[in-house]
Amino acid sequence: MKTLHITTVHPRKDTRIYYRECLTLKNAGYDVILMVADGLGDTMEDGFQVIDIGKYSSRFKNFIRGSVRAVKITQQIDPDLVHFHDPELIFAALRLHILGYPIVFDIHENISVQILDKSYIPKSIRGIVSRIYSWLEKAIIKRFHLVIAENSYAQVYRNKGRTLTTVLNLPEVDHFKPFIRKQRQGYELFYIGGVSNDRGLETTLKALRILNERNIDFLMHFVGKKIDDPPPELLEGIQEKVLFYGRLDPNEGFAISTRCIAGLAVLKPIKNYIGSYPTKIFEYMAIGLCVITSDFPLYREVVEKHDTGICLNPEDSEALANAIQELIENPQVAEQKAINGLQLVTKDYNWTNEGAKLISLYESVGSRN
Repeated sequence: MKTLHITTVHPRKDTRIYYRECLTLKNAGYDVILMVADGLGDTMEDGFQVIDIGKYSSRFKNFIRGSVRAVKITQQIDPDLVHFHDPELIFAALRLHILGYPIVFDIHENISVQILDKSYIPKSIRGIVSRIYSWLEKAIIKRFHLVIAENSYAQVYRNKGRTLTTVLNLPEVDHFKPFIRKQRQGYELFYIGGVSNDRGLETTLKALRILNERNIDFLMHFVGKKIDDPPPELLEGIQEKVLFYGRLDPNEGFAISTRCIAGLAVLKPIKNYIGSYPTKIFEYMAIGLCVITSDFPLYREVVEKHDTGICLNPEDSEALANAIQELIENPQVAEQKAINGLQLVTKDYNWTNEGAKLISLYESVGSRN
């Protein structure tokens, strides 16, 4: 069965798309092709083909030209099933459905809610754009098989597609084994993901300034695309202790974590974050890293209940500074929480069961022919 995954927004080695879904399907015997739009060219990696349709200079061009090109190349490939990952491709997917291709729509976020926080959309029209998208989505996705990345999305998407399958974005434990360190100590801190104020950038920098004033040594590693530029005044005096790497291959990024004592996921209380697990907290646990995260009920149910880290007010920089200081000065505390997290992910919160659900969906959908 030839399966085609399409994204024009995510990087080609997106953790969920590439390392979890595509590799799982390839290892299960599927003929997997991944279509991306990053300008890095066509390659053959990890036993499946990656096709690059080219990178465009703006979101609008990517939306229009990328969609048209995705449809054209899909027809040339002629897969048995199309699995797309971006709401920007929803019209392209509708066209492919009309042409007879079974469609799986992988919903990574609560999209209509996420639109309300998109900085590139003027604030005055975000509500209108959100409502328009919700209406269009509802009219179109009834033709698709839906995959959702969070349990909380079920209340939004139940009975809206042909089928609904929850495939949580949990870590593939074996993939993270090279980065496990069971005895961690020192003063280095780790973050991986989009670097933005909504995801704790300013709160973290303010906390680091507090630590600097207390003469607590630290080194902060930010791995990921910089969405918001840090205010210069927050970096003043600590520039050499805060490293921004930009987007890296996940393996390169997690290699940096082996030197660190804690992983940060201090997300602000935005609706889409409050109701969704941040994948990175489970990835931190999978590499034996103590977690510092927001005190949302959903997060506390995992982190505090199983003592895998510290939950705190994501807008309280002093609380964050205190938490970091505690772990630096008491590495045995960080070590025990890391051990608890590794055990929890190995036992319960991992990709094995989720990947099986994806394969089961593919078997039920069947092929085009």
